[in-house]
Amino acid sequence: MAHQQLIKRSTVLISMVLVTWFLWPSSPAEVTVSVASEKQAIKQPIEHKFLQTLTPKVTKNHTKINAEKISSNKSAALVAKVYAAELNFPPYSQPLTSHDFDRLQPNHFNPQSIPVDDEGKQISATLSKYRYTYPEPILATMRGENIINATLELIDTSSGKVLLTSVFEQEENNWYAQLDGKQDLPEQLHATVRANVNSKTITMALALKYIDSIATLEGFGSTYSRDADMMIPVKLTTRKKGLYRVRANLFDANNQPIAHLVTKEKLAKGRTKMNLKAHQSVLQGKQAPFYLATFSIELMSPAPGQPTKYGNSLIKKHEIKDFAVSSLSNTPYQPSEQEQQRLKLLQQMSQD
Repeated sequence: MAHQQLIKRSTVLISMVLVTWFLWPSSPAEVTVSVASEKQAIKQPIEHKFLQTLTPKVTKNHTKINAEKISSNKSAALVAKVYAAELNFPPYSQPLTSHDFDRLQPNHFNPQSIPVDDEGKQISATLSKYRYTYPEPILATMRGENIINATLELIDTSSGKVLLTSVFEQEENNWYAQLDGKQDLPEQLHATVRANVNSKTITMALALKYIDSIATLEGFGSTYSRDADMMIPVKLTTRKKGLYRVRANLFDANNQPIAHLVTKEKLAKGRTKMNLKAHQSVLQGKQAPFYLATFSIELMSPAPGQPTKYGNSLIKKHEIKDFAVSSLSNTPYQPSEQEQQRLKLLQQMSQD
């Protein structure tokens, strides 16, 4: 009997993870992690969002769980609770806090460190960002003790060919190098740091992306209210037709994060528009001026094996003045039938 119960619990937990993986709605924030090798520079898939909910952390709008302390039935119940909390807000307008680093800094590059001796001394290197847009230069910083000299090479990961080379120059405690931008670079790239430390050559590989922009965010129209949503028209010029996604973060007058906004729409080539929307549920108690920043423009992959392409923004920060939150309807967000079915399935799993 105990064996059967163990099998049942294991089956429920595995089923819960798989169902949540495949059925969880598309995350508004697709996270990019930058590390030393291209194999590790991955886009965290949807299931990672689920796994993040199983960490012992509590934020204002999200319930976090410790998976080690709960049974499979309780796991399903708490995952259902997390998902129910998510459904208090529409997927296009999710609450944002100062703790949501991946959404606030989606193009952040995580520094790479490597030991250089038996005493634990290290040198570290970092790029200014993970994804660059032509014609931006690639900027690298290195620091550590006993560095004699160093070079930076941009390498085609697939062929191993060195495409660009630069020499690090020292300024006080840091070393800096720059590679000029180049159009039509390969998809798979890494920047290799070769440093001469104590007469030994230390090598570090830093994964990055260099893109030729597929679309440009050029400006915004006048903000207006529609039912429960603050509507923010986005002006774009696209270089190819397809399914586009635009993301941005909304901040209050004190530059405190309010919401992560996302919109997705099929667009033709040329000048066009999309609408970002902020739901009244994230704007309650807030007053203009508001600010939009951290823009991300993507042409979604049209088929498996074809990469997502990225755009750029000419705007760093957009101010929204004189918008009255009181002009919005107080209607709460109503989850779609599909979202309600997902929640019902999770709740049923917690009772099995």
